[in-house]
Amino acid sequence: MPKKLYTKFDPDYDFSDADYIVVGSGIGGLSAAIFLAKAGKKIVVLEQHYVPGGFSHTFKRKDGFEWDVGVHYIGNLNEDDSQLRVLFNYLSDNRLKWEYMGDIYDKAIIDGDVYEYPAGKENLRKQLHQYFPEEKNAIDQYFAIVDKAVSRFRLYFVEKVLPPILRVTLGRLFTRMLRPYSSISTYNQLKKLTSNEKLISVLCAQCGNYGLSPKESSFAAHAVVINHFFEGGYYPIGGAAEIYKNMIETLNDNGGKVFIRAEVEEIVTERKRVTGVRVNGTLIPAKRVISNAGTHNTFRHLLKENVNGYLKESVNNTTASTPHLCLYVGLNASDADLQLPKHNVWYYDNYNIDGIIDANFAKSPESIEFAYISFPSAKDSGWAETHPNMATIQALSVGNYDWFKKFENEAWRNRGDEYEALKKEFEDKMLEKIYELFPQIRGHVAVTEVSTPLSTKHFTNYKQGEIYGLAHNTKRFEVKTLRPKTPIKGLYMVGQDISVVGVAGALTSGMLCAIEILKFKVQKEFKRMARENKNVDQA
Repeated sequence: MPKKLYTKFDPDYDFSDADYIVVGSGIGGLSAAIFLAKAGKKIVVLEQHYVPGGFSHTFKRKDGFEWDVGVHYIGNLNEDDSQLRVLFNYLSDNRLKWEYMGDIYDKAIIDGDVYEYPAGKENLRKQLHQYFPEEKNAIDQYFAIVDKAVSRFRLYFVEKVLPPILRVTLGRLFTRMLRPYSSISTYNQLKKLTSNEKLISVLCAQCGNYGLSPKESSFAAHAVVINHFFEGGYYPIGGAAEIYKNMIETLNDNGGKVFIRAEVEEIVTERKRVTGVRVNGTLIPAKRVISNAGTHNTFRHLLKENVNGYLKESVNNTTASTPHLCLYVGLNASDADLQLPKHNVWYYDNYNIDGIIDANFAKSPESIEFAYISFPSAKDSGWAETHPNMATIQALSVGNYDWFKKFENEAWRNRGDEYEALKKEFEDKMLEKIYELFPQIRGHVAVTEVSTPLSTKHFTNYKQGEIYGLAHNTKRFEVKTLRPKTPIKGLYMVGQDISVVGVAGALTSGMLCAIEILKFKVQKEFKRMARENKNVDQA
């Protein structure tokens, strides 16, 4: 019988011995929780949803169909030298296993032209040389400048945990070293290398991984995210939920506890000091809280005490990332029978990526000039055994919260006919696009479901239905207060706002928070991490 990893919130539970209460069970919160628990701290994690895991959770529908909601693939997990794999091994006690997506991890279809992205930086370089033989010099310069930006980005992480006395010296130096890459848009940086708009579009086709178009995004964000996938893509065997399940099991084994249906309504403070959290109307005294709820949520909604300086810097000077619409499709045939790929597909109607994303954002849900199509069941080698003669597809496009704002106060799954009609418009147009690209699935669609920005808001409390927290634009990297330690004594932050978008970014934020809290004691945990990984390699 499987272990019970989490329980429904119990107001009568004795929280008095909890050293840290973590608000939100996303990857950032779980990462910090495990580091602290393994260091001997008593940890309680509170999750408002009925399933933990944040964007790593999955959901099921009739006939056993299941989809992930946020983890489509992860990079930097190559077995030879992956620090991220070492971190995952540590956080899951070596239980989490990965499926390699194959030599091609992404494919872009732009104005009918097909571009493949092979695993391995040099393989990708050669492939781009073949597509654009007259642009070899620009392509080589591109890889060189990505390398430089990524190396500087590592200093950006270090700066976040420097003590105050070093921030005015080393911190300023690290920030200044990143600025040439963070203060310029992706498009403007690439325009310095080439005037070939097609090449620029191909280099930016995966921009959905950081949620902004080339002219809107910071090149530093582009570089670190694109570099993350250079060596290929991986997917958790058993599905995305295996990430949070194995992490929570590790947390449980180290004395931590996770509660679901535990909506934190307020982080209670007095004179800029944490005194507790209010959960489902119940006040729980606490001296230390780690918020994984996002910067805007935490400082605009959970905190009642005014923190003017922090608000001005990290909240008022940043904007939310782009919302999205997603069509979930269940098929009554296997991935093998339908010959569905493991790689993801980035579809653009033409080469003007900025124009397409802006147009889709401005138009209504039935406009599908951009689509990201993923095949979670094909990527999971364990799927066919547990779900015979079944397959799943996810197809995303740009969303606009304003399209659905009039329904925001209506109950989930009961928002009325007009709302359902908007969803149906998107579903019909997206299905039409999938049929165009993968005609073999026609006649095999058994289940469909659409999520909107309101769905995201309902389950995550992100007020605009955004999935990537703060927008990864140039202004984001000018903000100095996006760090684990806040001006409120006893309040810490984790999540992609603190580091960078994605699972790896969230994990990193948890590690940074642990470093901030444990100080030099965290070296003991790093040594244990290295020792445990060495034992895995020798097994």
